[in-house]
Amino acid sequence: MLERVWSFKETNLRIKCDHDRAIDAAISAAFKARMEIERLILRCPEFRWSLEPLKLRGDHPRVIELMLRAGELAKVGPFAAVAGAISQVAAEAAVEAGAKNVIVDNGGDISILGESDFRVGIFAGFAAGSGKLGFLVKKEELPIGICASSGTVGHSLSFGWADAAVAVADDAALADAAATAIGNAVVGNDVERSIRSGLERAKEIPQIRGCLVVREKHIGAWGRVPELIGVDPGSRELLTTLEKYQSYGKGGLAP
Repeated sequence: MLERVWSFKETNLRIKCDHDRAIDAAISAAFKARMEIERLILRCPEFRWSLEPLKLRGDHPRVIELMLRAGELAKVGPFAAVAGAISQVAAEAAVEAGAKNVIVDNGGDISILGESDFRVGIFAGFAAGSGKLGFLVKKEELPIGICASSGTVGHSLSFGWADAAVAVADDAALADAAATAIGNAVVGNDVERSIRSGLERAKEIPQIRGCLVVREKHIGAWGRVPELIGVDPGSRELLTTLEKYQSYGKGGLAP
């Protein structure tokens, strides 16, 4: 797989792909999406600042439509989906340019399209599981969006206290908006209760597959997320404990 990094303002892409020309197409699509978003903000500032879903009349570029739809489903503002939506249109452009496999990571908001298995790490700041766990994304699960929101890491707006709220959906725009909504629900001094609140919020969001919430020494999971794998020897005990407590469809916690 070829790899390239590209940055423009707040957009920071890491693209892995099997075709160099397709990487060029992904970067072009991301830049075009940025311009379309910025032009809309000039005409409609609430698109940038609204914390509630928006309905805008008329036809809009795909990246805008993705953001509006994701915000409506997750009941958050459209800009909660901006990074995931840019990842998604970039990955789609790569496939249109001939790529068989592509992964676009936009600051932790990931879109994957292709015919192969992928491995995705989970970073959650200083939480116990950070850097120890990852997802094994099997080709049967593609296309997929895997996006993270954090109240303790990074510059994205979050009203919650999760070290990482990771949402999984068919598309990255919805996963991004859902991660924000789930992360916003992880609040309070009772860590376990706050994680359960995030899992309950996830169940309310249509069309997402599942989620993973990390806070301090605890991890909660709900729904259909890719297989969790360890990335260092210290992860074995964490995986065993999570498996013991997890119940797909109901949600579970690993202390």
